[in-house]
Amino acid sequence: MPPLQLTHVLHSSLPHVSVRGRALLSALACVNGRPSSTTELAQWLGFHDRYQLARALKHEGLPPVETLGGWTRTLYWIIESQASGATLRELALREHLHPAVAYKLIRRVTGRRWSEIQRDGLSGAVLSFRDHCANRVPARDQQRPFRPDLRQRPPSGLPVSGNRVPMPGAPCAVARSDAGDIYVALGHAAALARLDVATRRVTEMISVGCVPSCIAIDSRCASAYVSVQFEGAITVVDLATQTVSARIPVPGDPFPLQLSRNGQVLYTATNADCLHALVLSTGKIAGTVALPAPSHFLALHPTGRSLYAAGRESGTVLEIDTTRFRITRTFLLGGVCQEMAVTADGRWLYVANEDHGLDVIRLTDGHVAHVATVKGRAVHLTLSADERIVYVALYEGGAVAAVDSRSGRVRLIPTGGRPRSMVTAPHGTLVVSNEAGWVDLLPTAPGSA
Repeated sequence: MPPLQLTHVLHSSLPHVSVRGRALLSALACVNGRPSSTTELAQWLGFHDRYQLARALKHEGLPPVETLGGWTRTLYWIIESQASGATLRELALREHLHPAVAYKLIRRVTGRRWSEIQRDGLSGAVLSFRDHCANRVPARDQQRPFRPDLRQRPPSGLPVSGNRVPMPGAPCAVARSDAGDIYVALGHAAALARLDVATRRVTEMISVGCVPSCIAIDSRCASAYVSVQFEGAITVVDLATQTVSARIPVPGDPFPLQLSRNGQVLYTATNADCLHALVLSTGKIAGTVALPAPSHFLALHPTGRSLYAAGRESGTVLEIDTTRFRITRTFLLGGVCQEMAVTADGRWLYVANEDHGLDVIRLTDGHVAHVATVKGRAVHLTLSADERIVYVALYEGGAVAAVDSRSGRVRLIPTGGRPRSMVTAPHGTLVVSNEAGWVDLLPTAPGSA
């Protein structure tokens, strides 16, 4: 999620920009104004190339990416300097940047020295930034939308030998419909991919918006809900036509999604540290719970009466009553709590923990236990069909750990790259998205580890 203060400064400075313009500002804030390349930034936003992005910026009345990134970086340095008291030299060296380059960047972008910028503070810099952008807006282009080509893209994944399907765009979330269809969110391609496991081919690419992060599919296999993080919305995809049918705006940047058992309510948490219950028939928020820390993962009890939110920075898991929408229990696990899974009988809640591997909560009495220690930042997990094996993705370990839930024995399955979300496909295949640019299709052996 992009940093709140910097994102807020950019958005409030340019309130006239469109949704996609706000997405660009969020993307720049996420990298502190220093994208690895303009081409990659264009892909994040769903543009075909940097030239299409440049044309859209011109129509929006925004400066070129290099200038906009320079302003973002300047504002970031001001915020950091005010918060920590660090000098520009210290901030530059922290980022492995020569101090002279930082000073020249500020002078080139703002036309002023760092000492002058620092004296006027953040409010003065924001006014200069706003004036710079306002002076660029041609009257006839002020209302033009900032919109990339949203036509369906041709499939990009090619059939390959073995168990790996190339999929550019940083595959992150993966979900399976009750019909067995597999969908993968491409975080850096603004798209949702439909994967045919049998042929190992991407059959559909659907443009959904900037930085899709999580997918929830209803039980009727009619709609897929995709949190579009940098656009402050949830995109609704009609699975029959494979097209976007609606967008649901939410306050803040949404990340995790969880459908209620009846499919009428969609739960989501945002970087404003809030959990919202959205009524899908109206798109309205029916309830909100304040969270002590950002939550990137939610899990629903089989009864549907309890929802669990993992507190990434608080080291806790919250149990929320979905009827009254209030916190009923807090489980203290320590570490960094990530993805969760509840067993079908509703007795056990497994939690991936970045610090020490895999934890389990006995929901009948709230007892917390440690199941297995695995190294490499345990972020995602899923259960085997018989729930005997807990598969844990090790983001920095380049592997998936298959943990026997009874004995705690661990078997590592190498994947390389940065494995992310997982789901079990028909015929026992474990589908693992990999942020490094592919999806692995791994055979599973239920009941053993």
